[in-house]
This record gives sequence, structure tokens and C-alpha cells, in this order.
Amino acid sequence: MGGSFFAVLAFFVSGNALLIAIGAVTAGFILWEALRFAIPEVNRWVVLYLSPLLKDEERYRPTGSTYMLIATLLVFLLFDEYLAIAAVLFMSIGDPIASVVGETWGKRRLWGKTLEGSGGCLLACLAIGMLPATVGTISPLVIIVGAIAATVIELLPLRINDNFTIPLGSAGVMALVSLL
Repeated sequence: MGGSFFAVLAFFVSGNALLIAIGAVTAGFILWEALRFAIPEVNRWVVLYLSPLLKDEERYRPTGSTYMLIATLLVFLLFDEYLAIAAVLFMSIGDPIASVVGETWGKRRLWGKTLEGSGGCLLACLAIGMLPATVGTISPLVIIVGAIAATVIELLPLRINDNFTIPLGSAGVMALVSLL
């Protein structure tokens, strides 16, 4: 849920200052990832000392945090600020809720995920999405469609990390619906 940081910050800091902050942190993460993969000793240290923080696949591939930061930067660059806030919140709140609900109560599986987890994701996205809708200029319909898009993207067995696909996909869908 630490991925919510820049979405919350966007309520207080906007424009170039926000983009500079997101860009600087993203560049730092990309540099760190490049360093740990270019120098095997650094990655061995990361795996040895930071393994409780890493998923198994992140030991030798970029972390979900890096994907999340790249997507956050892109949505704030490409989309309306309140659409970007909603999309980042869908990823940072909805995705972990899907995991917790799915692991705790999940019984019906589809593509390796649980429908109960997806239901949790949808409810979380609908609830958290109303925050940018109430302070911004986004209609509740756009949030509802964006929440559904985020949930479907989270459920699909995509090869790309969902920390990347959820914000970009849901922001794109919301932007399209906003044009109608």
C-alpha cells in the first residue's frame, strides 16, 4: 500500500513538482535495479539481506515497486491528474486487497487467481476511487468503469507485472469513458 504515496501526495503537490518527485524516485529505483543486475555481488547481497521483502521472482527480475513507479510516472504524465490518482490507488489498494481476500477466503479459481479476491479488488477500487471523484472532476461512472477495468486487468493472466498494467490500463479506460 506504499504505492499510494504519490497518489496521496498529488492532493497536496501537483504539476511539475509532483512529476519531478515521482521521476527522481523512479530513476533511483531503475538505477538500483540496473546496478544489482550488472554487478552479481550486489544482487547476492540484496537476495541475502532483503529476501523477506522480495517475492521469489523478484530475486532475479525487477521488483514490483519498480514497475509500480514507472507506471505511476507514466499515468501522471499522460492522463488527467485525478484519473492518475484513481488509477494508482486502484493498483496500490485494490491489488493487495485481492491478494489478501483471495488467500484468506478464495475458493473459486480462474487463471490462477480467485474470484473472491477479484471481488475484494473491485469493492476496494470502487471505495477508494470515490475519493478522487469527490474532490476532482471525475464522474462516478468513470470511476466505476475504471474499477471494473482494474479488477479485470488484475484477474487476467498477463505476462506483464500488474503493478504496471493496472494503473496504465485503468487510466486508459477511464480516459476513453471520459470522452463519451
